[in-house]
Amino acid sequence: MKIGVLTFLRVANFGANLQATSTYYYLKNQGHDVVFVDYSSWQTDTTAAIAGIKRKLLHKPLPIQTQEHYHFLDEHIKERTVHIRSGKQLRNVIQEIGIEGIIIGSDAVAQHWPLFSTLKLGKHRPFWIEPLQQERRFPNPFWGIGFANKVPVAMMSVSSQNSKYRLFCPLTLKRMKRQLDLMTYVSARDAWTKEMMLATSTRQTIEITPDPVFALNQNLGDRIAAETEIRRKFDLPQNYVLIGLRSQVFSWDELQKLNELFKKQGKECVAFNIDGRYNYKHPFAYTIPLPLSPLDWFGLIKYASAYIGSNMHPIVSSLTNGVPCFSLDNWGTVDFWGKKKNAGSSKVYDVLGQYGLKEYWCQIENGRCTVNIKDIVQKIMNFPVKDVKRISDIRYQKYAAMMNSIIESFKK
Repeated sequence: MKIGVLTFLRVANFGANLQATSTYYYLKNQGHDVVFVDYSSWQTDTTAAIAGIKRKLLHKPLPIQTQEHYHFLDEHIKERTVHIRSGKQLRNVIQEIGIEGIIIGSDAVAQHWPLFSTLKLGKHRPFWIEPLQQERRFPNPFWGIGFANKVPVAMMSVSSQNSKYRLFCPLTLKRMKRQLDLMTYVSARDAWTKEMMLATSTRQTIEITPDPVFALNQNLGDRIAAETEIRRKFDLPQNYVLIGLRSQVFSWDELQKLNELFKKQGKECVAFNIDGRYNYKHPFAYTIPLPLSPLDWFGLIKYASAYIGSNMHPIVSSLTNGVPCFSLDNWGTVDFWGKKKNAGSSKVYDVLGQYGLKEYWCQIENGRCTVNIKDIVQKIMNFPVKDVKRISDIRYQKYAAMMNSIIESFKK
């Protein structure tokens, strides 16, 4: 079967690259022809073009890590459609190349942000509206607009990125219901998105299913470097703890204390990159250099003694490999004043909850983590590795069942 995949593809993001690659190799391993849909909106393309012109005028190349992400995608996902900017264009491509079914997802492809929800309180200006690209507003091709009535379409482990669905207007809800009812299969990556889907469709049940990174080991096999190769390549100590911060959520002194406490346990802290740059200062003797391949990024987590830090996919990568982890979470809905107000909307909080690990989570508020350093180290040392590995095995089975259900839905 010739299957198209529609997701955030050409982006400089470790998790997005890995989930797309996992889906690609699963389908290839099952004997399907796979083509990724090269979609981005006019707004995104215009923004990228302007940025490219500025770089040329200033004689600044793309950041080396961004180049590495693009190289990785070019190496692993070579089968792509022509570039499209609308569902109508995709419908034409489907007919031209004979796509028999399209998988939308995973990733935060099911977003919609009403105008009111983008109104913010600024520090230097009273009010402002957050500019959003079309990919983050309904309608767009991520909702099957323009083609879901022409070819079987499945939404796989999609996320709404905390979209405030309770603010959707009746007309938007009606149009969303029409689109979701066209889908042959729908599943959500988190409970918040599940509730949004149930509120915007006539479906009685929607499953929460794993992110494709939970199946990366099985789908990519020996394409993931061995532990000896990772240790040699990055000159790592025998037991290392990856620290991946988006900002200075811990002070230099706190990080020094963290390092000392882990040294007493025979482990070394290593500064780890999670979003293309290092935005914090640290006293660690080890730092993972850039550029960094997404597969090496995953391998570094796979063989670590622990991971402490932000973002979802480092936590997902830790859990699927049974690596102790603690989340310093920057996700979740915020109120008009910019204050986090609902931990239940955080995708990281949700996935940890599926493992019974909500106590391994701290919400970042005002750029700081309030959990005591000693408590974090203690939790890492008491991490229930066997239970996590058992749950990860179950989640892989759920992933395999999801993929089988999607393929079967295309045949009906």
